[in-house]
Amino acid sequence: MNIRDMHGLDEVRRRFLDGHSLPADLLPPAVASSWERSRKAGLTPWDKRLTGRLRAHELSKLDARLAACAQPELDRLWGIFGGQDWALFCVNPEGVIVYAKHASAPDVVDPLKVGKRVNEIDIGTTAPSCTLYEQQPFIVCGGMHYLKEFENFFCVSVPVFGVHGELVGAIDITGIGQRNASAVLEQLKIAAMAIESRLYSGLLDCQIVALQFDARLIGTPFQGLVAFDQDGKFCAANKVAKKILGIDASTIFESSLSWENFFERGPQSIIVNAPSLIALNDGSSVYAQSLSFPSSSKAPVRARHSAHEIGQDSALNQQFSMASKAFAASIPILLQGETGTGKEVFARALHDSFNPGAPFIAINCSAIPEHLIESELFGYVEGTFTGARRGGTRGRIEEANGGTLLLDEIGDMPFNLQTRLLRVLQEREVTRLGSSERHPVDVRVISATHCDIKKFIQDHRFREDLFYRLNGLQVNIPALRQRQDIDGIISRLTQRYQAGAIHPDAWELIKHQEWRGNIRQLEQAIRLAVALAGEGLVILPEHFPGLEQPDCKRSEKSLKEFERKKIQDALDANHGNVKATAQQLGIARGTVYRKLRLE
Repeated sequence: MNIRDMHGLDEVRRRFLDGHSLPADLLPPAVASSWERSRKAGLTPWDKRLTGRLRAHELSKLDARLAACAQPELDRLWGIFGGQDWALFCVNPEGVIVYAKHASAPDVVDPLKVGKRVNEIDIGTTAPSCTLYEQQPFIVCGGMHYLKEFENFFCVSVPVFGVHGELVGAIDITGIGQRNASAVLEQLKIAAMAIESRLYSGLLDCQIVALQFDARLIGTPFQGLVAFDQDGKFCAANKVAKKILGIDASTIFESSLSWENFFERGPQSIIVNAPSLIALNDGSSVYAQSLSFPSSSKAPVRARHSAHEIGQDSALNQQFSMASKAFAASIPILLQGETGTGKEVFARALHDSFNPGAPFIAINCSAIPEHLIESELFGYVEGTFTGARRGGTRGRIEEANGGTLLLDEIGDMPFNLQTRLLRVLQEREVTRLGSSERHPVDVRVISATHCDIKKFIQDHRFREDLFYRLNGLQVNIPALRQRQDIDGIISRLTQRYQAGAIHPDAWELIKHQEWRGNIRQLEQAIRLAVALAGEGLVILPEHFPGLEQPDCKRSEKSLKEFERKKIQDALDANHGNVKATAQQLGIARGTVYRKLRLE
């Protein structure tokens, strides 16, 4: 019987409800089994389940995580397949909708809202219910639905698996009418792969590495992903990574499997900012890129700044070495540099290199109102002014006792307070407002400013004697555009915000900005780019909407340099063998010579 013969299908439904078997070849075996389960659940084909009778269920933290990973993909697909009488949604393993996109269409798909359950026991045979039961993609249309209510519906669903291969849900398109089923199915499969990739960002204390034989696929849903702990033991791998590494798709990683089982070099050889070739134990090579690194379980709750965080600029590191010696000898340090260059990071690194357990008190002299800065710095006793706290309070200088006091934007300190500060630094004692009692303090002082203090002295805006008290050693923090280690800074920031690969054009765009806001501006730009691209996905030039585009000549040069680096990496991996390199990359040997200018 043709399943499109609705009159005949109604008779089949009646007979089936009376306990008769379904006609052979009427439905695919898995769909026929779903009909059996729907009947066993007490549903009749004439039940009205969708319109107004779906029960709401609470969502868990895991559901929220799944929804966050599914949202970008379903939003993208909605622009392709969305429309009146259609819905795109993601369900958890119990069939509860955790995220949905649909137009306002009362009595059609509008009931498919977040929190509603669409399992087999609720609405019978559908694509998502079959997918959740069989853990396979399904297309269910028209009379294949158990409920007659859905005879005009079309739905396609694919499963979503977690990082350990477990079923975590499914994504589905449902609506009235027909679509190109094969095209919809392929797009849903790609979206599911992207969601599965995003789920890896939830793995804590793991290094996540993207793998692919074609570097252009890193940062896309087709990338392989592996996760391993600080000891190099594998924790998880997706299907693509298992194929690349030659592992059975059904294998669950055990503690016996580690990085060295598959790769010739250690994971520390993998870089963050772009894919690089790394040799496998079987003699072949694969492109790899680190997406995140494990955090130490012994690290304190508040991240400490280290000397490494100031970067790898040789001139800056030389200044840090000198400043560390002066700071240890309790000599005041004056940091000068443009806004956003990382003066406070430098100061914290000095503090942590000497005594990380001591107090570190930073005071932004330009951020505190002038009428409050005196009480903030020196403290006060009870009754000094209206609104004073009972019992008084210590000032920030006293709070820094035994540690470090950072006077940020010292050039903006009111002139009348500079005398009091000078006295504190000379006598190592603080007198609170409204009191004559002196409190001894032992602090190491670091000052920072973007201003020309010497010009302020000439204009009688800054005391010369205070300047010489603060200027034990002057350190000039270079602007970002002047630093030699901008690549490393970009890599650390992309790692911090879990960015994926940076496309060569985007890398070129970053490198050729003036960055007047320095590291602070760069950090904000990267945070925005990650938000626009999605965590772990490739960052393109359009993800930096506020940056000036470089000219075509610069882009062409950048691409050539990127191409040359990839060929050089392949040549290194093949121990200088040009023939093997050419075969691996699928290019002629003459091309290798020409690109590397070896001829």
